[in-house]
Amino acid sequence: MLQGTVIIQARMGSSRLPGKVLLKINKKPMLHYVLKQTKSAKHVDDFIIATSTNSDDEPIVEYCKENNIKYFRGSEENVLDRYYQCAKKYNLDTIIRITSDCPLIDPNVIDLIFSKFENNSFDYVSNNIEKTQGKWFDSECNFPQGMTVEICKFHALEKAWNEAKKPSEYEHVFPYVQFHPELFKISNIVNSTNLSNIRCTVDRIDDLNFIKEIINRFSENKNFLNIEDIVKIVDQEPELLKINSHIPFDEGIKKSY
Repeated sequence: MLQGTVIIQARMGSSRLPGKVLLKINKKPMLHYVLKQTKSAKHVDDFIIATSTNSDDEPIVEYCKENNIKYFRGSEENVLDRYYQCAKKYNLDTIIRITSDCPLIDPNVIDLIFSKFENNSFDYVSNNIEKTQGKWFDSECNFPQGMTVEICKFHALEKAWNEAKKPSEYEHVFPYVQFHPELFKISNIVNSTNLSNIRCTVDRIDDLNFIKEIINRFSENKNFLNIEDIVKIVDQEPELLKINSHIPFDEGIKKSY
């Protein structure tokens, strides 16, 4: 079975929730849950935390050292360069991109997207773009927010690194690949049920509070949570969605564009 390495971008300097990657959920940093969920995927063979050379990110490096986690330090603002240099250093052929603000990332989604990537020899597959009238656009693809997984071959990442020009292409790594389908073989996965009203990403304190409520309803001994677990909880307690439903959808990427 083909596997890939996850590169998880993480930094302390979030403008809306500073230091969020190490904020505690049940006495453990949010990054712990991102890693716990990620390593449960069958198609993941390893993971690397990609942080910046900024001294503010030293706590992330210390956390990696204390927990024997591979890490890489690169450009703070040019995340595309950070990913490329990290993949190059570790000689990666297949890169799985996940962000550190997704503590409930579903390993089943990782495996689903990887299976399509593997079985069809794509250069890039994700669940955050959708084709409308022959063109690709940003989309949650009916998944809860905070479930984005992007899988790419190194040669496509390298081409993007060589040719990307826009600030949004540097900040979000794969827009150059996504929006040049004439250069790459790309595809996506769309969830059968629209669950995009469920916000599982952490951008503000209310997001963190929502995640805490979900995690607190399950035993720490449970290997991982999946989308079905989350849906079951919010179906039983729909008022939980009010905790963070007021936060603008895709606030960060819209600001970048």
